[in-house]
Amino acid sequence: MTTFHALQRTKERTGFNQKTSERLITNAIQRGKGAHAFAAKEREYLERQESKKGYWTIVYNSLCFIFSNDGVCITVYPVPAWFGKTQYDGKQKIRNSKKYTRYSDFYDLEDMDYGFSKAS
Repeated sequence: MTTFHALQRTKERTGFNQKTSERLITNAIQRGKGAHAFAAKEREYLERQESKKGYWTIVYNSLCFIFSNDGVCITVYPVPAWFGKTQYDGKQKIRNSKKYTRYSDFYDLEDMDYGFSKAS
């Protein structure tokens, strides 16, 4: 179930028509992630949104869906730009997370072949 306000906000913020907006909300319920599925910074942000009036949040397709306790979608808004980005690589802060994720899989130093055996 959705409110008229939620359908209006989904249409306004995504550009979808009413039928597609309803399907997006249904997919968010089925496939979206709650606050428990995220790291500390994102989890704290979602828990702050939940604690306002006892609502619960779901993140799906870079959108945050706010639901009441009886499962009615109240509103939709985009998540902040920093949401879901890698901040640390284990030891130090990553300056440009987009560039880091692009090259982190490409350069796996342990699997590279340097042309000589490691036993020598």
